[in-house]
Amino acid sequence: MNLKINPLFFFFGYGLVFFPLLLLIGPLFSELFLISVIIFSLFFIIKEKKEIFYKNRFFIFFLLFYISTIYSTLLNYYNLDLSISGIFYFRVLLFSFAIWFVLENLDIFNKKTIFFYNLFFLLIIFDSLLQFYSGKNLLNYEIIRSRISGFFGEELILGSFILRILPIFLLFLVMCNNLSTNKKNIYYATIISLACYVIYLTGERTSFGLLILYFFTLFFMSSHLRKFISIIIIIFLALSVTLPNFKNSNQINPAHRMFVKSYNQIIGKNSGAEKHEEFKKKIFDKIYAFSHDHQGHYMLSYKIFKDHMISGTGPKGFRFLCRNKIYILENNDGCSTHPHNTYIQILVSNGLIGFFLLIFAFLYISKEIFLCRKKMKDEVIYNKNEICKAILISAIFINLWPLIPSGNFFNNWLSMLYFYPIGFYLYFKHQNDQKIN
Repeated sequence: MNLKINPLFFFFGYGLVFFPLLLLIGPLFSELFLISVIIFSLFFIIKEKKEIFYKNRFFIFFLLFYISTIYSTLLNYYNLDLSISGIFYFRVLLFSFAIWFVLENLDIFNKKTIFFYNLFFLLIIFDSLLQFYSGKNLLNYEIIRSRISGFFGEELILGSFILRILPIFLLFLVMCNNLSTNKKNIYYATIISLACYVIYLTGERTSFGLLILYFFTLFFMSSHLRKFISIIIIIFLALSVTLPNFKNSNQINPAHRMFVKSYNQIIGKNSGAEKHEEFKKKIFDKIYAFSHDHQGHYMLSYKIFKDHMISGTGPKGFRFLCRNKIYILENNDGCSTHPHNTYIQILVSNGLIGFFLLIFAFLYISKEIFLCRKKMKDEVIYNKNEICKAILISAIFINLWPLIPSGNFFNNWLSMLYFYPIGFYLYFKHQNDQKIN
């Protein structure tokens, strides 16, 4: 059977293009697509004996991480819901390989996909700016706690979403255009700058910090993109000076949240932390790990970890154990759905085995960054595959960056965003390896 003429490849291939839209609509459609493309891909991988996929080192690594997750899950049963989340987590790992498989059989990098991403980002940007300046977006969603959320309503995840989708937009731009010479670059740079500005307006400090880290990493790796990135930075700074001059009836001040509030949280100003004896014992007096609340999460995580060093608590076990009286801090400080840091969460949920696997992944990607930089430094030509690889490595790198507060690692929606670029990375890495061989 000729896989390339199978009509389902067109459905799933362009489904991957529209996947960010599915994530925007809601979890149901994105989950259905994820499961469908996995089943479809696995069927042909097994039938056609595509050993390159399941003998791949990344598959082995993901399998080891999943085994550690299952081990922690089976050893720590709290309720059915928490256990199921751990057992079925493997589907997001397989999602990456499904993306790779589909891309091997269908070329989705064309002007139609660029046109879609162009409209998609313009819609998000317009909707976000409308909400910022008028107080309501296109769906009549109002500003939440002095912060914009766009199409996500009451969920303050707009900045995180744009941050994770932005590299895919860049990827399609590189594949369909030469970003070092194309005159349309000013237009595309403006779109990306506006998207960056929206991230800033959301007040999501982690997302904005990772955005800076992303472009810094990409600038470091690829000399071919430095001019384009410089244009983005210049336009962003111009927007930051110009757009605030327009009337914002809601008096939202992202700069205050980004800098002033962050500083006050770090020093514990107005946090009430001085009243809690537990927090008076910290090593650095009056200095908190991001905030009083975050410090509570981390201290509570450490107490739980000491009793579950090897096996961990299982995915989402933290939310169950943090209410236990043997771990609870004064006034229940620190109890939450998750520890708000990926590495601390894995340390608590998967134990030392899962934690060291995550550390290994971070070190591997860090090594790949320097190797990719060296290769592109030696190459004079504009190598699209290598540049795309750099874009994707940088995206994975910021997702693995340890020194930040973060969302729930085992959250389905966030996991899809994490593993989405990994699938593209596996494809381009394979393409580059084939050329070398």
